[in-house]
Amino acid sequence: MITDAHRLFNDTLQRYERPLIRYAQSLVGQLDDARDIVQDVFLRFSQSIHTIDPERLAPWLFTVCKNRATDHLRKHHRLVVMETETLDLEISPAAEPGFAMEQEETSATLQRLLKTLPEKQREAIRMKFIAGLSYKEISHAMETSVGNVGYLIHHGVNALREQWLALESDPRRTLAA
Repeated sequence: MITDAHRLFNDTLQRYERPLIRYAQSLVGQLDDARDIVQDVFLRFSQSIHTIDPERLAPWLFTVCKNRATDHLRKHHRLVVMETETLDLEISPAAEPGFAMEQEETSATLQRLLKTLPEKQREAIRMKFIAGLSYKEISHAMETSVGNVGYLIHHGVNALREQWLALESDPRRTLAA
């Protein structure tokens, strides 16, 4: 017999597993570590399923994920290393040989540019574009207003755009790694 708790757990797993893995990978840099972190998030979720407000489920999941990733990084005494692997876990159709290399270079450049943003802007952008959360979900996870989330994302994206355009206008210019 499937209970409401089982149904909620399965629905939550289906909806949030991949976004959480992408989010965790953006924090720790390694896909295997990200999967372990997300597994722990769902273990904690299963233990707390009856006490979590369904309206705050996504913020709860992403907050626990961020905390577990932070704990993981502290435990392993390493800095956040951003890999150039694609963050999308879904299989993509085959492309031309140079296309994959160009995507990896673009991804690496964007990751380096993202590191230059203030922490709160980085976090809001990760939650929006990597994890796919709504502004409301991000505001709950970051414990700030929806308006502030919009501000952080707007200014972060504008800063990334300006840096990107500067790189394109002067190909000899490099980013400090």
